[in-house]
Amino acid sequence: IYPADVIYEIERSKRLGISASVNMVDFKGIIDRAAFTVKGYRNKLHRQLHRLSGVDLYEDTAKFSDDYTIRVAGEEITAPTIIIACGTRPVVPDETLVGQEGILTNENLLDLQGAPKQLVIIGGGYIACEYAHFFSSVGSRVILIEMEERLLTSEEPEVSDLVEKTLKQSLEIHTGRKLENVIRSGSEWEVNTVSMTNGNMQKYETSHVLFAMGRKPNTDWLDMRNTSIQLDKKGFIRVNQFLSTNVKGIYAIGDANGIQMFRHAANYEAEIAWHNCAHTKKGNDLRIPVDYHAMPRAVFTRPMVAAVGMTQAEAEKIHPITVRTAFYNEIAKGAAMQENYGFIKTVVNRDSGEILGCHIAGPQAPVLIQEVVNAMAGDGTASSIFRGIHIHPALSELIPLAFSRQ
Repeated sequence: IYPADVIYEIERSKRLGISASVNMVDFKGIIDRAAFTVKGYRNKLHRQLHRLSGVDLYEDTAKFSDDYTIRVAGEEITAPTIIIACGTRPVVPDETLVGQEGILTNENLLDLQGAPKQLVIIGGGYIACEYAHFFSSVGSRVILIEMEERLLTSEEPEVSDLVEKTLKQSLEIHTGRKLENVIRSGSEWEVNTVSMTNGNMQKYETSHVLFAMGRKPNTDWLDMRNTSIQLDKKGFIRVNQFLSTNVKGIYAIGDANGIQMFRHAANYEAEIAWHNCAHTKKGNDLRIPVDYHAMPRAVFTRPMVAAVGMTQAEAEKIHPITVRTAFYNEIAKGAAMQENYGFIKTVVNRDSGEILGCHIAGPQAPVLIQEVVNAMAGDGTASSIFRGIHIHPALSELIPLAFSRQ
C-alpha cells in the first residue's frame, strides 16, 4: 500500500505550492518487491522454527481424528494440549469463480503482472478501502460496491464520510447495492447488483473483480466434526476469556476464533494462550484473561484511519460520556501540511475521566493512536496524556489538544 501513499502525496503537493506529477508507475516492480518482502519474512520465520529446540515442524494440513488426536503428513499425533491457529480465507460467494482469470482476492493480488485496466471491488471494509486506494493510485479505473449505506461500518460515521469523500476524488463508490452475481461476458466480467432501497438493477463491466466481502474460518479444513469443539454459526471456534474452547486443553487464537481479526491481535492472543497452557493447575489458577479494551485497529486507505476502544454510539449506551473533536489544522504542523480535513475524535467517561475510545482520520493516524493505546493500557485516564511533554511542531500535539477539551 505504501507506494500508493507516495503517489497520493505527490498528487496533493500542489496545495503546498509544489508542481509535481507521477509520470510512470512500475506496477510489476511494486508487486515483485512486495512478493520478495513477504517471501523473505516467511523464509525467516521458517528458519526460526527449524532452529527451535524440541519443535517438530510439519508443513501440511492437520485434521482431527478426535478431540486430542490429529492426522498430519501420514502420522497420528495425540496431545493433551492443542492450540488452533488455522486462520481464515476470503469469502467468495460463488466459489466456482476462484482461480479464474481476472478474479481476485487479497490472497492472489501478488500474482498480477500488470495493473488491471478496470477493477470492481465488492465490499466496503478495510481490505476494500485499502485496495481501492492502491489500485486507483497506480492507474486502474476502480468501482467500489458496498451493500451497507456507508463504508467502514465499524468506524465512526464521520470517519466513514471522510474516507468516502476522499476516495471519490479518484474512483467510483456505490453504497447500498447488493451483489447478485458475477458472470463472464466475452473477455470481460459482468457484475450485476441490486439497490437495497428500490430494487433497481445495475450492471458493471470490468476486466477484474476483487472480492473483499469478509473472511471465513478455515475450520472446515480440519475435520472439526470429529471433535466436541464448539463452533459458532459462521464456523469460528468458540472460546472463553482464557482463549480456551469447551474442550479442556484446547485453545483457539487469531482469526480462528473470529474475535479480533488483526495480526497484532493474533500475536497478543498467542502470548496469552501460551501462558495459560503452562499455568493451568488445580488449586493454583494463574491463567490470564484476554483484555481487548485497548486493542488498536488501522485502515491504510485515503486518508489513513486508526482507532481504539468504543465508538460514541457504543459508549453512550453504558457510560456518561464527553465527546470532543480536534482538527489537524488546529496545530502548527497540521496547518503547515495544509491538512484541512483530518481529525481526531475522543470519547471519555464524563465522571471518571477514563478514555473509552479514540478515532483518528488523517496522516500518520496509525502512529498517533499508539499514545492513546498506551494510556488506555496504563491507568486509562485522559489526564495521563498530559504527563509527558509533546514536541512542537509535530502531529503528536493533536492528542493533548483533543483530550484537553474534555
